[in-house]
Amino acid sequence: MEHLTKAQIVLLTLFTSFVASMATGIVVVTLMQQAPEPVTQTLTRVVERTIEKIASGSPSSDKTPATAPVMDEDLTVAAVARNIKSTVAFKSVGQDGTSHSAGIGTIVSADGLVITSAGNLGGGVLTTTIDGQPYALQVIPADSTSPLGIGRLTPTGTSTTPVSFKPVTLGDPNVLQLGQTAIIIGGWDAKTISSGLINSLDQRTVTDKEKNTTSKVLSNIGVSVYLGGVSSGAPIINLSGEVVGFLSIDEGAGTQVGIPASEAARLIGLATKPTTPAKTNK
Repeated sequence: MEHLTKAQIVLLTLFTSFVASMATGIVVVTLMQQAPEPVTQTLTRVVERTIEKIASGSPSSDKTPATAPVMDEDLTVAAVARNIKSTVAFKSVGQDGTSHSAGIGTIVSADGLVITSAGNLGGGVLTTTIDGQPYALQVIPADSTSPLGIGRLTPTGTSTTPVSFKPVTLGDPNVLQLGQTAIIIGGWDAKTISSGLINSLDQRTVTDKEKNTTSKVLSNIGVSVYLGGVSSGAPIINLSGEVVGFLSIDEGAGTQVGIPASEAARLIGLATKPTTPAKTNK
């Protein structure tokens, strides 16, 4: 041994370890074959559990990373950001020549269709300003019996640049549940945010005389916050950022009704329905 170099000593050590390992393996296999079955089963289970622990503790490249839970506060912020540029504050000029708040409108199409409370109409021309450009609401006579009104924004300034408005997304009010969060964008500037809960879902009975059937239709989305008349027409928004209804507020009567977005969708359909040209006699 004293005449061996360091490299030879290392190789000899490795060779000895290899031979010892082989011998150990042969002895273990021989003993396992000769051992009673209960002992063999126990050893097998120990080996399997050891392998499972090692595998579960090792890092895996395809393991899904943990994600932070989304809070209602984050959803509220996102819903407001999604709709605030589509909400406008109307003003009108009274008989005395002074301008006053005339409710809220919600843009529902890229070409400027707006939904508001029917109570906001009829008191003069409604005007608003978007990105410094003045607009007037041209009322569309879709259905005079509806609690909502519809019109189109038309520029009143000197700008001739085509405008593409950012419309909201209408949600399905029929899937609403009591206790859901209701977000409202209103106020004199259409930038005041209110948040509450849906505390009632009132229905009315509709009778189809031709089919002799009756059905229940959602007529009011009650919310737990009460606003002033300057917010009449304000959108009711869920946490997904969809507009599910519109407030119709009558301060004189002390009433606040949440008109379902399905009524707005009906008015939009009437306002955009192609007109059939009148027949001419040849």
